[in-house]
Amino acid sequence: MTSGKEEKRLMKYADLHPNIRIRIITDFFTDLTQKSIIPFMAIYLSIQIGAGLAGLLLTVNIVASMIVGLWAGYWSDRIGRKKLMVIAQSLQVVALLGLAIANSPWMDSIIVTCLMFLLSSLSSGITVPIANAMIVDVSSEHERHYVYGLQYWTTNVAVTFGALMGGLFFESFRFLLFSLVCLESLATLFILIFMIRETMDKHVLGYVDAPIQRNILKTYWAVFQDKRFMIFFTATVLAVSLEFQLDKYIAVRLKNEFTAQLFGSDISGLHMFSLIMVINTVMVALVAIPFSRWIGRFQSRSIMTVGMLLYTAGFTVLAFSNWAWLLISSAILLTVGELMYAPVRQVMLAGMIPDSDRAAYMAADGLSYNAAALLGSLGLTIGAFLPSYAMAGLYILMGLGALIFFRMLLRKAEEQNQHLPCADAS
Repeated sequence: MTSGKEEKRLMKYADLHPNIRIRIITDFFTDLTQKSIIPFMAIYLSIQIGAGLAGLLLTVNIVASMIVGLWAGYWSDRIGRKKLMVIAQSLQVVALLGLAIANSPWMDSIIVTCLMFLLSSLSSGITVPIANAMIVDVSSEHERHYVYGLQYWTTNVAVTFGALMGGLFFESFRFLLFSLVCLESLATLFILIFMIRETMDKHVLGYVDAPIQRNILKTYWAVFQDKRFMIFFTATVLAVSLEFQLDKYIAVRLKNEFTAQLFGSDISGLHMFSLIMVINTVMVALVAIPFSRWIGRFQSRSIMTVGMLLYTAGFTVLAFSNWAWLLISSAILLTVGELMYAPVRQVMLAGMIPDSDRAAYMAADGLSYNAAALLGSLGLTIGAFLPSYAMAGLYILMGLGALIFFRMLLRKAEEQNQHLPCADAS
């Protein structure tokens, strides 16, 4: 028999549940679709309807996506995952088809484009918490480090190729871009219908009458009354908000303050920002999967501690330094730190949520990213009044705060496991 540590080390893609294997592939194409559209839609809408109205529309999309995500999380725990995923993907096909028609040689409608973009956002809001809950449904604890490491890798690769597709096609070939992603979305729909199996067992959960016993408000009230989850939620907001500083305060600071020579050539702050992003993307693409396998043999608390310290140190240096080689080193540090802490964070979440409310907890966890995005924008405003070394100090406090909360939860989990009867991990 193999030990749990050895199972982690030997974990392969073929060993995973079929639903997980399929979801990783379909999620890659879904992310590819979203990232080839969303970043460029803001620019397009600003040109078509003005920056103020475009900003309002994007805000409505985000809020609507959040609300429908909470709704989907609640009902997914009651009627099953697959039904809602098929409905959401059907809406995505309609939305992308509508976007293609509205930007075709035969039609050019900004109103239809806005409506279909909203529908696409609603579809994504439904899909995300359910897909995350489905992974937890059919994965064991020792598989999750590998699964989330693999998912982290595919997401980053999809973001890279999505941005490339959008950059090449969005401005001049929107009809072609929307047609391609519509076909991809249609293929995903058929895969969901014919290949994905339902993963929620109502007989095991004993939750058939839940809609009568507890409505959606009471469900999320109970979620946010969960002290362990709220500690986790706060830690996530603090950690992820550092990531949202990168393309806001840090990008603006580099643009305004940084000039240097590298390999005999003058580079601007924007060039350095692009180089940091390239380093992050290339490192994730090359090492995320083998790295996630390797760190899986260590204790979660050790991985989280080292990862968060490296992650925090990297962002702290980016907040104030104008030395090119130190900035490059910091980009490497924060990437390694993120590769370490992010999968552990996902494993922690999967281990603390009750079976009966998995999708609801996943939807609530999604709100932490919205809160982190808000803090990221706030950081840009605060940075206009504080010197860079003060911002670096704030980053240290945020990173250490997140680490303290994460370690608190991990310590409690380890103490609880020590009081459980011993079991063979194999």
